[in-house]
Parts: sequence; structure tokens; C-alpha cells
Amino acid sequence: REHLPRTDATAMVWCENCNADVQADNNDSDGFSCCTTCGKLLDTNIYSNDTVFAKGADGSSQAMGMFVSDGFASGGRGGLSSYEGASHEQSLARGRVEIEDVAEKLAMRPREDMCNAAARLYRLALQRNFTRGRRVQQVAGACLYIVCRQEGKPFMLIDFSDMLQTNVFVLGAVFLQLCHLLRLEQHPIFQKPVDPSLFIHRFADRLDFKKRMHAVSNTALRLVASMKRDWMQTGRRPSGICGAALYIAAHIHGF
Repeated sequence: REHLPRTDATAMVWCENCNADVQADNNDSDGFSCCTTCGKLLDTNIYSNDTVFAKGADGSSQAMGMFVSDGFASGGRGGLSSYEGASHEQSLARGRVEIEDVAEKLAMRPREDMCNAAARLYRLALQRNFTRGRRVQQVAGACLYIVCRQEGKPFMLIDFSDMLQTNVFVLGAVFLQLCHLLRLEQHPIFQKPVDPSLFIHRFADRLDFKKRMHAVSNTALRLVASMKRDWMQTGRRPSGICGAALYIAAHIHGF
């Protein structure tokens, strides 16, 4: 009988079959561990810190595995790991710059808090290789838009699209893919439609109603609430609902 290669290190783990803490035999070559008492397979996700190389189609060799940041592992780096760490930090810094640029151009407040939250999402996306094959600006914009949705800020996806000079449907696809990656598609904030009333004051301020801006805005908010009760906003874009409400409110107040 062929014996599997074993490691010297064994750990006490819980075995359901033995109903007790037993020693686990880790097989590094095949990546599994089993109970030394009954032989039950306990885990199939044994990771190794050994550097493994694979040969590509062009005959070149490349290191296998993924980068683990300082938040997950400690200790010194050297050789290839040091190079990957520097590249990783450069990518993070570039994403941070793009996020701050978008937030500054859209005049978001509080800008620092919004940028910090978006940078944390960008770090997660980078660790899971989501930025590969996608423009940094699009990923940064999607991260910032997620934060806007979470915080209830009056910014729409088309605002990011216009600022980034990107097709709104392309940016929307990146946003949806990022939500799926971060398991946010089932979050209540992203399941319910965007509340159009968030954008009333912002649009009214641009229309320059002067001293009657608050009166027009309040009337438009009441119209939006009436549309919501009558299910008129279902299936319609928030910008269209806001535009119709402000148009009617402006006529009501003599504009």
C-alpha cells in the first residue's frame, strides 16, 4: 500500500465521526487533512506557504498563488513577495487617488469619510483580482457609488458616468459585478429602488428658484410622495420622477 506523504506538524481538531478532539494528518501534496483515528476526511483546503511555479503556454515560468496583505499575515517579505507587495501598494495608492479625484469633482461631503469607505471597498476588490481587465477609474467610481447608496447621498450613477466620461451602462455593469463580488446584491439598501426625493434639493438648487427654492422643493417632495403612494415611480428613473415633480411645482409657484 502506498503511503501518503505526511508533515511533521499535527493539530488537534474536532472529528464528528469520533466525537472527540483528535490529531489531524495534513497531506501537503494533495491539500487535505484527515483524522488519524478513523481516517475521516476533515478538510480539503490546506494551504501551503511554499513557492510553487508553473510553466505557461509560452514556456515561461510564473509563481502560483495570490498575494496576502499585511492584514492577514505578518513577517518579512523577500524576493518575489517584496515585488508583489510593492505593486499591490502602488495599485492601492492609484485607486485612492482616483477615488479622491471623483469625490472632489462631485463635491461630496464629508469627503474624507466617503473616500476612506470607498478605499476599503477598493482594497477588497484588488485583493480578489476584480481590477484585472477593468479601468481603475470605473472600479473607483463603482466603489464610491456603493458608499453613496449606503449613506443615502444624492448622487446617481449617471453623475459618475458624466464625470468619468464612461458609458453609464458599462459603469453600471461594473457596479453590479462588484456588488455580486462583495455579496451586496441581497443587502436591503441595494434591493430597494433609489428614493427620488434624495435628489429634489440638489436639482432645485441648480434651477435657481432664488428665495422660493424651499417652497418649490417642498411642493416637489409632496408630489414625489404622492407618486410613490400611487406606484407611479415604479419602473421609472429617479431623474425623471424628480424632473416631473419640479416642473409641476415650478408651475404651481408661478415660474
